[in-house]
Amino acid sequence: MENSGIFQPVDRPATHLKKQHLQPQAEFCPATSVVRRARLPVLRRLLYPGTMGKTLDIWGGVAAREMVRTSAGPIPVIVADRGADPSGTVVLIHGRNGAPGQAHMSAIAQAYLQAGWRVAAPEMPRSSANPGSGPPEEVTLAGHTEAARHALDWARGCWPGKPLALAGHSMGGFAVAMIAGETTALHHVLAVSPVLSGQRLIEARRALGPQALEEVEREAPLYLAELECADAAPLLAVAAAPFAVATGAEDGLVTRAHARAYFDAARDARFFCALPGLHHCPAGPACDLALAAALAALGL
Repeated sequence: MENSGIFQPVDRPATHLKKQHLQPQAEFCPATSVVRRARLPVLRRLLYPGTMGKTLDIWGGVAAREMVRTSAGPIPVIVADRGADPSGTVVLIHGRNGAPGQAHMSAIAQAYLQAGWRVAAPEMPRSSANPGSGPPEEVTLAGHTEAARHALDWARGCWPGKPLALAGHSMGGFAVAMIAGETTALHHVLAVSPVLSGQRLIEARRALGPQALEEVEREAPLYLAELECADAAPLLAVAAAPFAVATGAEDGLVTRAHARAYFDAARDARFFCALPGLHHCPAGPACDLALAAALAALGL
């Protein structure tokens, strides 16, 4: 059941999950709105084996910045929770030129923290928003997905026996779909403005005008070359984890139809919402409500 101005879980069989229906707020904030920092209490400092921990102010409190060493090189991961025994851990993957502290990523992180989950958000390689992460023009879908796998493997090793989930925005949504199709060990997947296929993304950029495609050709030529054949649908079709999808109804990059196609491709799709007035990086009160409803539909 697709929403039209309201959001709600999709009516599909889910005997072990409780469905929740919420009405949206009338107020919508732009994607660039500042996340209010007083909403959460101070988070405790966390240090984990094999890392070099530092703390930073993010997601309404204090979190740890861990340097996770992998065969592909070090990947910084921001880690936070609200208590001594979180219910599970979500590995949160940002998109191209994204960062864990951006407003839309903070909205996702805070939704999980409020639900009692730990958040582990890698600062993905080759992002212009992550200083020292490598040349942004060398970013690729394959590299982004591989870095996400490393972060997931690290989280699995840190907290064995606890539920583990993936969440991703934009290109991060593509990465989590690819990984989810390869494993049966995920509690769920949350995808926000997610990329399903490169062809759909190319078509959207063409619709925005020639400068939109020229921009990505100039900024990320290797990534653009991958888009010609990139398609997450085959792996979404076999992914065992339940999926929830949220998007801005006015998104011109990952259009509402594109996000809905991602949802429809998932084997176990539980929740879809398109938020009026919001674009590719949704944030604000209505987005907070939608994310809470999505997590409830996924059993949190």
